[in-house]
Amino acid sequence: MQYQYKPYNAQCPVCTHTANKLLYTVNARQSANHFIQTMGAKEISLDTLAQKIDSLWGKNTASVISCSNCDFVFADPFVAGDAEFYNLLPHSTTANDTNWKWEFEKSFQCISQLAASDANLQLLEIGASTGGFAKRIAKLIKKENIICLEHSAFGVNAIKQAGITAHSWDVRDLNQKGEYANKFNMVCLFQVLEHMDDLDTIFKTFNWVLKPNGRVFIGVPNADKIKFNELNNALLDMPPNHIGRYSDKTFKFLAGKWGFNITETAIEPYTPLDVMKTVMYYQSLQRRQLPPVANTLWYRVNEYIRIKYLRLQAALWHKNWAKRCGCNLQKQPNETL
Repeated sequence: MQYQYKPYNAQCPVCTHTANKLLYTVNARQSANHFIQTMGAKEISLDTLAQKIDSLWGKNTASVISCSNCDFVFADPFVAGDAEFYNLLPHSTTANDTNWKWEFEKSFQCISQLAASDANLQLLEIGASTGGFAKRIAKLIKKENIICLEHSAFGVNAIKQAGITAHSWDVRDLNQKGEYANKFNMVCLFQVLEHMDDLDTIFKTFNWVLKPNGRVFIGVPNADKIKFNELNNALLDMPPNHIGRYSDKTFKFLAGKWGFNITETAIEPYTPLDVMKTVMYYQSLQRRQLPPVANTLWYRVNEYIRIKYLRLQAALWHKNWAKRCGCNLQKQPNETL
């Protein structure tokens, strides 16, 4: 794929800038086929999923836009998948607590330092899945001081079975619950923010539920890695599943807008081999969505050159192309929204 970089008039959900750049456009059937092929959801009707995506977008296409001001990359329309959309897709029916992710460990280490000086920390996790992080963090924070939000009934039950409070609420609903005002010392969301729309209400909610000096621990996919994947014919970062890509500059805009200080940003350590493994796997998934190509001599030569070029890029830029990155925000003491 090549990005189009055409002028595009759409308001950025982060900074409201409108004179932005079009990267590419997909239609509802392309989006549906992407999820069917990459998520092993072949029992799902392509027409059914495409109709659902069409209804979310309110039209047949969505565009992926790069903000020229804050570097946020966003889907237009900026609409997240809803419960009906995700229920059409396969999801986990087993709790895998051994999948301890890089951003879990980074946050765990920071929280352990905070817990050493405060035995009564309160934590909210958004999009907690089956509770892998919450169950481990319960070694540092009392279980009764942890609340998890998770849409899937299976995830909520798995967390409750561990003795931790869990609800299927939308985090934005907490704005209507007075008992959660200034309740938490920290909010955690890992590989969740990129799925969410209505960012103003999301960050307003963070301010509502956090105590002064409270923290937000965020883990998101690495926007530079996504760009590398897409420009090398690997998987697209497909809406309406992923609708936002966050960079350091984007987080600086969000922090300034909503009264937070950035205490740390980090990128998961990655090797050239890690880069090659992920991009080639994603290329294979992308090829499933396309008509087969004849295995000619020219095709094989082209593939050989392409792989050599990928190896060179991976060797030069692997430190920037990790799969995940993270941001640690701290609420300013006088922020009481």
